[in-house]
Amino acid sequence: MILKRLYGCLFLIFSSGSMAASPVTVRVDAEKPIRTIPEDFCGLSYETKMVLANTNTGKHYFRGDNLPLITAFKTLGIKHLRVGGNTAERSTVNIPDEKDIDQLFAFAKATGLKVIYSVRLEKNTPEAAAKIARYVSQKYGDLLSCFILGNEPNKDMKYAEFLAEWKKFREVLVSPEFVPSAKFCAPTSTDRNPDWSRDMAGEPGMKEMLAFIGQHYYPGGDGPNIKDIVKARDDMLSPGWHPKYQAFHDAFVPAVLKNGLKFRMNEGSSFSKGGALGASDTYSAALWILDYLYWWAHHDASGLNFHSGQKVLPGTAGPDKPNVYTPLTASANGTTILPLGYGIKMFDLGSHGDLLPVEVAKNIDRVNLVAYGVAAPGKVLYVTLINREYGPKGKTAEAGIEGGKFVEKAETITMSQGNGDISQVEEVTVGGAKFGEDGTWGGTWSGLTQGVEGKKVKLTVPPATAVVAKLTYR
Repeated sequence: MILKRLYGCLFLIFSSGSMAASPVTVRVDAEKPIRTIPEDFCGLSYETKMVLANTNTGKHYFRGDNLPLITAFKTLGIKHLRVGGNTAERSTVNIPDEKDIDQLFAFAKATGLKVIYSVRLEKNTPEAAAKIARYVSQKYGDLLSCFILGNEPNKDMKYAEFLAEWKKFREVLVSPEFVPSAKFCAPTSTDRNPDWSRDMAGEPGMKEMLAFIGQHYYPGGDGPNIKDIVKARDDMLSPGWHPKYQAFHDAFVPAVLKNGLKFRMNEGSSFSKGGALGASDTYSAALWILDYLYWWAHHDASGLNFHSGQKVLPGTAGPDKPNVYTPLTASANGTTILPLGYGIKMFDLGSHGDLLPVEVAKNIDRVNLVAYGVAAPGKVLYVTLINREYGPKGKTAEAGIEGGKFVEKAETITMSQGNGDISQVEEVTVGGAKFGEDGTWGGTWSGLTQGVEGKKVKLTVPPATAVVAKLTYR
């Protein structure tokens, strides 16, 4: 344990390589909170097929006694689960029955999370859908976030056609016989049509009907179509993706907020259709997801659900292959946390509280570094620094954090890859530790004994590294 803490301190004090560190000033305005980050901000998304019992073992993946998975969700801070996806609408996939639903919500109860439950539209009747919704609501209403009707309807329907079908199903679901108080998440269109979210937000009465607008987003596009995987990793960590997020945000979020609604990205990841092998599954994705979560937290999202699972299901482009964008996957002895999961854990460590304005005020060498601040109870300030530089020419940042108050105590925790290699899947750690297959994690914070200078804290952030600094004020 002592060696682990010592390593953490040394990692921050000394940069990798012999290049001189580049000074960067990070200013945090602790007096102007922007918004509180919802406790269920970070969620996962799974195919409806994952709710069914395994045809070989008869066991459910989501069940109340799957302790490694329950522990992993808790360890990562996952408090929101959406089930749906393509198999929610696939007629060749059985609709989950009451036993399947019971197992799902036993898992939800054991884990302490809310569930978005998808109800089939395709080749279904409103009455059949309403019976399922009634069962879910009556037995598990306290664990229910909302219902989704269908999945990515813009792939097969026009907006007006979908809206009419949606209203027809909803009218039956909320009738006195079924679930009068039901709330919904819609339209859940692909990122090809954010205008559907814009238009639905403006439909009369939607503020009363919807828990939030649901939208899907994969900023990198289709993973199987990626030809240059080195460029894909570079794109994920480049400043150039932020304007892409902003353009997508501007296509529908102003209308959502104008109409008094909230929105949630209830499905998404870096690249779609299982992800981009060599990018979505690597350490670059861990750095990407940490920045991505904070970016959307700063841009009005109620939360994000990252699509997950064991493999890409038949029916998608390309051969059946492992799911490379999932944060975790089942293993022989429980659950394996993958690089995305490490990035999610870093978000969990520094995101409980109020978002604060942060400015990278001085950065002469233009280090590719982003910073985020959160005010927590007990005079605590969390500052997350992500150095997205990498490779032999990657610059080390000597960050000076200015929070405007005298710092009494400073601690840090670091996410890194053994060799600083963003193309690797293995040797990723948070707080000097990996996750166990039982879902546990033994990482530690390191006391920062050097660099605390009154109202300023200095620390070194090597390339391809993320650091959360926990500053306690007098």
